[in-house]
Amino acid sequence: PDVTRLPRTENLSDFVRDHPDLPPSLVFTCAAIEAGCALVNFTPSLALDVPTIAARAVARGLPYCGRDGKTGETLLKSVLAPMFLARNLRVLGWESHNLLGNRDGAVLDHEANRRSKLSGKSEVVEEILDYPLHHRVRIDTMPSLDDWKTAWNLIHFEGFLGTRMSLQFTWQGCDSALAAPLVLDLVRLAEFAHRQGEAGPLRHTAAFFKSTLGGAPAAFPDQMELLRAYARSHATRDA
Repeated sequence: PDVTRLPRTENLSDFVRDHPDLPPSLVFTCAAIEAGCALVNFTPSLALDVPTIAARAVARGLPYCGRDGKTGETLLKSVLAPMFLARNLRVLGWESHNLLGNRDGAVLDHEANRRSKLSGKSEVVEEILDYPLHHRVRIDTMPSLDDWKTAWNLIHFEGFLGTRMSLQFTWQGCDSALAAPLVLDLVRLAEFAHRQGEAGPLRHTAAFFKSTLGGAPAAFPDQMELLRAYARSHATRDA
């Protein structure tokens, strides 16, 4: 089902029972909320986009953040797109081709999983540039790559006097080594927020995710400033 359109309910146990076709990730999220745990959604799951679930987390005084960890290609997009905007270089087209070899690649062979992933990887460029352009993202599986994901991007853009130019990059990174330190930091941030009595979306964690909650900006420099401001505010408060 389109989980973002499911009706509101007070009881998450009833919510899960009444919708037996819910994806496991959403069921796990409901269980974590009922157990009183802060939530870090490092996957493309839409669980925390469901008003019922988000409202229950807030009602229980729980902080949450996500969705989908930003470790490679989308990280670069969130850095490069603001540069094109700042230099008034109009992006005409942005092609992205991803090759995955680990378990993520196998999971994304399923159309429903791929659709959610592609949404997060696509929206950052459009949100930052805020004008129409050709932007296509593809994800394919190449098992021999194992944990080394590879992304090739071609960016076609227009500069002074309509001069057309292009930028290409290839990103190859070890998926687990890129993700692990982010997860460790997110666990610490979520646990700290929980101890501080904060509830709802943690906007200052936007730099860690492809898709952010709570209306955080999409550009990486702005996201990092949110995180620094949060750290400064607590350093001052605890001094």
